[in-house]
Amino acid sequence: MRESDRMVCGPPSRGYESFYREFDSPLMRVLRREAYGEDIGQHSWVTAEELRQDIVRLKLSSSSRFLDLGCGPCGPLTFILRSVGCRGCGADVSDFALAAGRARAAALGVEASISLHRLDLDEILPFADRSFDAVMALDVVLHLRDRAKLFREVARILAPFGRFLLTDAGVVTGSLSEQDMRRRSAQGHTQLVLPGFNETELENAGFQMLETEDRTSSVLHNSTGRLAASLAHQSELEKLWGMQEFERQRVYLETVVELSRRRALSRIMFLAELRSHHPGAER
Repeated sequence: MRESDRMVCGPPSRGYESFYREFDSPLMRVLRREAYGEDIGQHSWVTAEELRQDIVRLKLSSSSRFLDLGCGPCGPLTFILRSVGCRGCGADVSDFALAAGRARAAALGVEASISLHRLDLDEILPFADRSFDAVMALDVVLHLRDRAKLFREVARILAPFGRFLLTDAGVVTGSLSEQDMRRRSAQGHTQLVLPGFNETELENAGFQMLETEDRTSSVLHNSTGRLAASLAHQSELEKLWGMQEFERQRVYLETVVELSRRRALSRIMFLAELRSHHPGAER
């Protein structure tokens, strides 16, 4: 894939730590209800309705071995475990997120069904070949430095015909200025890609593409909701985060709203299945 098919921007990652530290505080719960409507412990662009559909896409059942890459505080992961009754693993680089995830799993009664791992997703995954039946990665690949490497690792750890579902909110579908890219990358390292990039890299890793779906509307809805909720609780958030961090988050959300509204950046769901003849599935 040519370097011209991707654009990398952003400072060293500050990530989402300002959210994770107080993720389940009363204030943050209020913000999520106001922002998303149905609060399932999410913090990005995913909705509960999407997850209900994606459970079917991933063919999850009570016997499935499931992995959520970039699980954050485990809102979507625990939602799936409660819905399906399977066992699940979560992986994230943030200790704050994983601590919030453990607390959430205990509160929901699924702590016995979940295992959490602190991992850098740009590194080799510490799982054996063919360890999982389904893998999910929601809105995380745009923060990786080498998503192709991750795709190959997912192919290695999936069982034959295992399914991989990911969403990428950084697919370039319109014009972007340098200021747009700088503001959109406020959460840290961000890799924006052209249409076709993810499909090609997934196929190179041994996957067969099954479905893509444009989910930009969820970004517009959720970012608009998050912005409105943040402004409604500005004084409280400034006390919690500080004025500088609040302003950074406000500009970030305003940028996401604008880029989504004019379709300069799109959020796309990709569903792929591991081909049975892939070498990693035969070991």
